[in-house]
Amino acid sequence: MRDSGKIERRFVPLSNHGILVGYFSLENRSTVNRPQAPEIFQTPIAQIDATGLPPRGSPGFDQALIARYALTYATKGWNAVVTVDDEYVRVVAVPERGIDPKKYVLGLLQHRYLEDALPILEALYGMVDDAEIAYNYGICLSELGRIEDSVQPLERCIELDKNYTNAYVGLGVAYTRLDRNTEAEKALRQAIVQDPENAFAKRNLAAVLARSGMAAEALPYFRQAASLAPNDAGVHLGLAQCLDELGGDYRKEADKVYTEVVRRFADHPVAEIAKKARNKIANAQLHATVDGNVRMDAVFYMQGAMDDFSKKSKQEIGQLVMEIALLGQNGLQINNSDMRYTLKNLPGDFSGLQLISIMHAGIRLLDPKAETGTGLDREYELALAMHAKK
Repeated sequence: MRDSGKIERRFVPLSNHGILVGYFSLENRSTVNRPQAPEIFQTPIAQIDATGLPPRGSPGFDQALIARYALTYATKGWNAVVTVDDEYVRVVAVPERGIDPKKYVLGLLQHRYLEDALPILEALYGMVDDAEIAYNYGICLSELGRIEDSVQPLERCIELDKNYTNAYVGLGVAYTRLDRNTEAEKALRQAIVQDPENAFAKRNLAAVLARSGMAAEALPYFRQAASLAPNDAGVHLGLAQCLDELGGDYRKEADKVYTEVVRRFADHPVAEIAKKARNKIANAQLHATVDGNVRMDAVFYMQGAMDDFSKKSKQEIGQLVMEIALLGQNGLQINNSDMRYTLKNLPGDFSGLQLISIMHAGIRLLDPKAETGTGLDREYELALAMHAKK
């Protein structure tokens, strides 16, 4: 049978919130074999059953409300902290040998139980001035799509700890998603001042600058972020897109970075974006000499390839395609017909455009839905239609 012990009660005014806190405990409690989770919540006062309480707004109302909650937990052998303000009653109740409330909620966040953690963070945020609680409350709101609501706790975190770098990053991301780019840039720059090796801050600052039309200023931040986070697919795609946006010689580098994205992150959603971007670049390069029109020379090369392929096995076609693809890794001069190339699996010498036309036709023959990255889709469809009429 539990020893009820003696109830202790303390009231502590918290000046920064203007609320009343009651702390209750029992001197003697039964032993719990393993740590238990705390109970942490807040309830609007308007929703509380006021039966037996003094009138709301009277001097004794707050203390009576605190006593009701605290005594409930005290009889179970729990320590309880109860706070009351004009709108809410907030409770943190911890059993003997229970888990520390802050440790408990951070554990929920670590395991991505965001919806479970949110009401606990909300209650703690209303009770204590703790930068870590404020930060995690803001990030939790942001992760759950409540971007506008996330701003205030993140700003509060910085008020409590001006060196909380991740709060500047989180705030920068929130501002960005709210199209408050100037504020986002300021927050992210401050994060980088505090932590020059913060890849996430540099990636997001680069993205803000790029979307604000400052691709040239964004580029060094994308490069630095890619160097700091070599396995971050999004950073490398952002770098490629920034280079692509700058155009000119930068576009050649963009194509190389897109190629690396496709190769290294084949199963990531960015790979499909990179493939489409490569096709766009290839299409622009191929059709630059004909003002964007169909390359009829490529159409004729493909028709010839289709005739040759009709005499070959799929294995032979695959070997030929692979040989051209490997040769293309060193770069093919597609708009210089004077530059000639030779193959082991096909006699003769060929221009760069002829080789990629043969490769495109071969790939599509083996897999009609394959992305070739050559920019010759229009030419292939025309060659296929013309070949079918023979």
